[in-house]
Amino acid sequence: MSSVTTFPCKNPDSRFDSGTDTVPELLWEKQDLLVPRYDDAIFARPDLSQMISDAEENRRMFKACSRDRSGKIISGLREWARRAVLEEAARYTSELTGNDVELPQDFNDRLLLITGHQPALYHPGVWVKNLLIGKVAQKTQGLSLNLIVDNDLVSSTSIRVPQGTRSAPLLSEISFDESIEKKPWEETTIQNKELFCSFAERTEQALKQWPELSSPLLSEIWPAAIAQMKVSDRLADCLVAARHAQEQRWGIENLELPISRLCQTSPFLWFACYLFKFAAQFRTTHNQVLSEYRKVNRVRSKTHPVPELSEQDGWVESPFWIWRAGETHRHQLFVKRDDTSVLLSDGMNVITTLPMQENCDLSAGIKVLKQLSEQGIRLRTRALTTTLFARLFLGDLFVHGIGGAKYDEMTDRIFTRFFHLTPPRYLTLSATKFLPFCQPFDIQHCDETCLQRVLRDLDFNSDRHLTANQLTEAASLIERKQALIREQHMAADREKPVNQAERRRHNRQRFQELRQVDAELALLTSKLRGQINDDLVTVRQQIKANEVIQSREISFALYPEQVLKQLFDNLK
Repeated sequence: MSSVTTFPCKNPDSRFDSGTDTVPELLWEKQDLLVPRYDDAIFARPDLSQMISDAEENRRMFKACSRDRSGKIISGLREWARRAVLEEAARYTSELTGNDVELPQDFNDRLLLITGHQPALYHPGVWVKNLLIGKVAQKTQGLSLNLIVDNDLVSSTSIRVPQGTRSAPLLSEISFDESIEKKPWEETTIQNKELFCSFAERTEQALKQWPELSSPLLSEIWPAAIAQMKVSDRLADCLVAARHAQEQRWGIENLELPISRLCQTSPFLWFACYLFKFAAQFRTTHNQVLSEYRKVNRVRSKTHPVPELSEQDGWVESPFWIWRAGETHRHQLFVKRDDTSVLLSDGMNVITTLPMQENCDLSAGIKVLKQLSEQGIRLRTRALTTTLFARLFLGDLFVHGIGGAKYDEMTDRIFTRFFHLTPPRYLTLSATKFLPFCQPFDIQHCDETCLQRVLRDLDFNSDRHLTANQLTEAASLIERKQALIREQHMAADREKPVNQAERRRHNRQRFQELRQVDAELALLTSKLRGQINDDLVTVRQQIKANEVIQSREISFALYPEQVLKQLFDNLK
C-alpha cells in the first residue's frame, strides 16, 4: 500500500470555507439523460469536442483558487493525492499485467482523465468510457485511470447469452462461476475454477447456433482471466485482467485501481477524517441537496438516488461503508464527535476512536484508520463520495455513465455548499450497440398501436371498412345508424328539454339501438377482424423478439472484435 507521507500542509485550521465570498451555485434544472435507443448511437453531454477544453478549464480553475479560498490546501491536497493514488494504480496495474508500469516524472503537469465502474462483464455502452479516456490521454500525452468499484455487491456470476430462434429468442444464463450470496466484489473469490476455465468454450458453443455472428471477443480475452487466476483468485482481478488485456491490444494504456486499494491511501483517509470531523455539517448539506434533487426530478422514493443520512442520539451517519473481512453485509458508518475525539460505529458496536481535537491536522486520525485494515476492517466510500473525492482531489475530468451523472447533480451542489468551491465540469457518456446475432424485425411499437386502433374502429365504425358489395348489402343498417346519430345531435342542441326523465329514456333507447346496429355491421367485418387479430399476434411476437435482438445489456465479451472496434472508432 501507499507509503506516501501525510498531508504536508500543517495549517491546523485546514478548512475549505475560510473565504467570505459567496460561491455562485448552479440553478436546479431537471436533466433529461436518456440512454441511446438506436444501434451505433453515442450519447455525450456536453459534446465530445469539449472534453479536452473542459479538462484544461478544470485544471486552471483549481490552480486559480485564491489564498482566501484555501488555495494552498487544495493544490497541496491534489498533488499529494495524485502521487499516492497514481503510484498505487501503477503498482496494481503492474500486478495485473505482469509488466512494470512507471509514471512519468511530470505526472502532476499532465491531464488526468478518470472513469469507473464495477468489474463486471458489462455491455459496450459502459466500456466506451474506458476507451474514450484512453484515446484522449494518448492525444494529450496525459494519463487515464479506471477506478474498479469493487466495494459494490456482486450481482451475478453469469452473463446472458441469446438462444432460441429468431422468431422466439431468449437470453439464457451461462455462468463463469458458481452462484454466491451477494457480497462485495473485493470479498469474492473464484469458487469453481473448472467452471471458470471452461466459460469461454461453453459460451462459444452456445453461440454457434447463430451463423451470422462471428467469433466472440471472449475467446480472445479469457486466457488472460485464466492466467490471472493463477496469480490472484479474486474474481474482480480476473475479470479486469481480461478486459484490460484487450484494451492494451487496441493501444489503450489506462491505469487500473480498485476502490478497495484507493481507500487505503493516506490522502483518501485524510478526506474521510475531514468528513468525520464535520459530519453534522456534511449531513445537513447532503440531506438539503437530496431533498431539492427529489423535488426537481419529482422523485418520491426514499432511497433514490441515495437515502438520507440519518442521525440518532448524537450518532451521525457518514457516507461510507464499513464491514469486517469475510462479511457479506456492508454496514452504514456512524460517527460521534466530542471535544477531543471522533468515535466510529457500524450501528451496533464502536469500531475505533480517532483523536480529533479542534485544531488538528488529521494526521493522528489517518494513523488510526490505517490500523483498521490490519485488523480486517474495511472502510469504503459510497458512490457519491467516490466521485466527490475523484473530482476534487484527483482528476482533471471525470467521465460518468448516465447513472453516475445523476448522482453528480447532487455532488455539484455539495461542492458549492460544503466545500465552498465551484464544481469542476464532468462528461456524461453512454452508447448503444446491438449484438448482430440475427436481423431484427422491421417493426415498431406504433404498429401495434395502429392495429389496436383499427380493432376498436371495427367495434364502433365497421361501416368505414366495408367493401362496395357490403355497403349495398348493409345500406338499411347504415341509413338507420346515420338517422340515430342525427337524432342524438338534435337532442343535444335542445336548450330546455321538457322532461328530463323522458329525455334520459330516449337517450338510453337510442344508445342501445345504436349499439345493436354497430354489432350487426361488425358481423360483416368478422373476416377482416380475424386478419387484424392475426397481424396483432405476429406484431407482438416480433416486438418481443426485438427486445432480445436489440437488447443493449448484452456483455461486450459476446461481440466480435470488429463490431466493437467500429463503435469505438466513432468516439471522435
